[in-house]
Amino acid sequence: MKRTYLYCEHKKLGAKFTEFGGWEMPVQYTTSIIDEHNEVRTNVGVFDTSHMGTFIITGENSERFLNYVTLGNISELPNRKARYSMILNENGGIKDDVIVYKFNCEYMIVVNAGNLEKDFDWLNKHKEIGGIEIKNISIDICSISVQGPKSAEILQSICETYIKDMKYFTVSELKLKNINAIFCRIARTGYTGEDGFEIFISKEQVGTLWRKLMNLSIKPCGLGCRDTLRLEACMPLHGREIDENITPIDAGFQRTINWNNDFIGKNRLLLLKDKPLKMSIAFECLSGIARSSNKVFFGIREVGYVTSGSFSPTLKKAIGMMLIDADTDVKSGKLEVEIHNNRRKIKALTKPLYKKSK
Repeated sequence: MKRTYLYCEHKKLGAKFTEFGGWEMPVQYTTSIIDEHNEVRTNVGVFDTSHMGTFIITGENSERFLNYVTLGNISELPNRKARYSMILNENGGIKDDVIVYKFNCEYMIVVNAGNLEKDFDWLNKHKEIGGIEIKNISIDICSISVQGPKSAEILQSICETYIKDMKYFTVSELKLKNINAIFCRIARTGYTGEDGFEIFISKEQVGTLWRKLMNLSIKPCGLGCRDTLRLEACMPLHGREIDENITPIDAGFQRTINWNNDFIGKNRLLLLKDKPLKMSIAFECLSGIARSSNKVFFGIREVGYVTSGSFSPTLKKAIGMMLIDADTDVKSGKLEVEIHNNRRKIKALTKPLYKKSK
């Protein structure tokens, strides 16, 4: 398995590791994932996200290219803004979900760790319009995610750049105190449903930055609480809520689609636009905890499956998301999930299950 440049730092902190997307990543540092989860919800926590992939796209046809290979309208993306989008296959299935950042004359795309190589190959396969250069800088930079309601206040203490007034889904150059990095950018984005920032920095300086954050007594957090945090916020995980057999319409991301562009997979989505086959629903499990792949029933009929399920430390109840037949009456009270061969009642809820305070 691959390791990030911060692996030794994680070892020093006593992290427990797991495999994720081909990487050996810290799953937790403390005896309780709930402690790390609650720290992000109430204070601030930091994640090593260096396993994610980062591409830089330049050239005169960059906008046109990105409008074709993603389903969002990149042409209208203002400078130093970010947009959540998706890369689809020809059948409209989701190859990956990505964030596209516009930074002056270039675009930076962050992709999921397990899809890095296939995304890079796919984008290169479809740059036949010319005037495009795609550079994979993943090996040269690392990323750190600082998340929580106090993230701006605490992070500002080590930044020369004023970051407190940055708007959500914007990106900026970043100057850090006593750290001179060749590449350093900061975005007000994240994967926790909380306020926070993601820092992209040259690999040579990431260790210094990490130790500075530790000196500020920011709690290091692993993939365990990252999963419960994103589930409370109903953010999708590739391989669970989204994959190449699930369309953005199935997954509930119709609003991300720019129907005015001719993007890969559009023809298939047009057939589903007014009559979707599936729908993604959040739920509460009234007894027990549902897990990924558990079957969902409506009366005697199997209608789908759980994509993600866990105990919610914030809401203090068992929650999850499921992908079920679009014609299911979710308000009927007849939905059940099968856990260890036993049927348990579940209640459909409105997404997101958790929303940060303003």
